[in-house]
Amino acid sequence: MSFSDREKQLIRAAFSWGQITHKEGFTLSDMEIEKSVLFRRLLAGRPALAFPPPLRHGFPWYEVIEGRSEHMVNASEASPECSIIAPGSRPGDTCILIDGAFWRVAETVREREEYIVEWGQYPIRWRLRKHWEVNYEMTQQLSNFRKHNPGAELQLESRPGQREYSEFRIDDEQTVWLSEWKLTRIGLSGWVWVGTPVELQGDEQLAALYRDRQGPLVIGEANRQRGAGWLRIEQAEGESRFIKLGDALEYQALVAAAINAFDTLLHGVEGDQLQVMDWREEQPLRRYEVPIQLAPLEQFDLGAANYDLVPDNAYTG
Repeated sequence: MSFSDREKQLIRAAFSWGQITHKEGFTLSDMEIEKSVLFRRLLAGRPALAFPPPLRHGFPWYEVIEGRSEHMVNASEASPECSIIAPGSRPGDTCILIDGAFWRVAETVREREEYIVEWGQYPIRWRLRKHWEVNYEMTQQLSNFRKHNPGAELQLESRPGQREYSEFRIDDEQTVWLSEWKLTRIGLSGWVWVGTPVELQGDEQLAALYRDRQGPLVIGEANRQRGAGWLRIEQAEGESRFIKLGDALEYQALVAAAINAFDTLLHGVEGDQLQVMDWREEQPLRRYEVPIQLAPLEQFDLGAANYDLVPDNAYTG
């Protein structure tokens, strides 16, 4: 008896899903299977993330890790009242409710206006900022009401102690403004989290072999002519992301290729697993091992300033 490729994929997905759900304390009931976003993700060929993703309205929110960097959300007032149920928080930490889940507040930039937030074990931060937009429909309705009811008194202030997910205000010209919250990832894109975290090598002394205007472009083993070589592919908020090109590279030739044949180096990466390392202030931050078919290397452009990528095969069935 032999199995088709689809049947093998189904078996692998079910096995992985069973391991994860058992670890997290869920049962393998029909209801859990039907509503499981993770199981559908595994069936589509996408592995689980290294850590549980944030929740949005009760469901795993993969896109906030892997996809677009800006999202429109609802948010409550920041408070320490629910810190015991916010992933990664300690009792007394300030938390804020974002689309039905409590996130940890790492920094309050402006009370009720802007926060830096975190989720669970992810070493990622997001900026939660309130924006104000003109609501033309409500402005027109207010204008018509005042026109037909010139003597009416309007009480538009919120009641004391009332907590609202959105607010509105009226300026001196009787224009109605509504608030909206935007959640924006800070730093590098999250496609690497389909991989496995790798422990940093304490005895590996790495240094910049060549720098361009944006910082280190090639890094390798200090004070050597040959060895492991890493190439920068992303930058954001003072952090750089490198991929490992090999273990026994000739550094002079590697630097020349990085300057003159960047795309060739990317297309020449071999193997099933890609070694990725994030770097800040001349020091490695973290390393991952990512299945190479899930790394969007063909989309990186050396001259681009910002990256926000999801592999093309992210949601295919």
